[in-house]
Amino acid sequence: VSCDKMNVINIFADHKRGNNTEIFCKAATIAQETKSCHRYLGGIYYNLLSLDPGNKARHKKPCPMAPGSTTSLKNFLKEL
Repeated sequence: VSCDKMNVINIFADHKRGNNTEIFCKAATIAQETKSCHRYLGGIYYNLLSLDPGNKARHKKPCPMAPGSTTSLKNFLKEL
């Protein structure tokens, strides 16, 4: 599967239930897990971590994400 067609959890499907900090954390987790696909995902990962005011650590544990609907990595990046 090409990276653009790789499926990731669609964290935006129920975005009204989550807060921005949660969205940033989940998006950072996806960026971290897929950074081997595109070199810029590493930078996106660190930028998303910096948006979380409670994050003091340089490396953060991945956010837990329940299985749910999926979207392509390409669509995830567009939504982000």
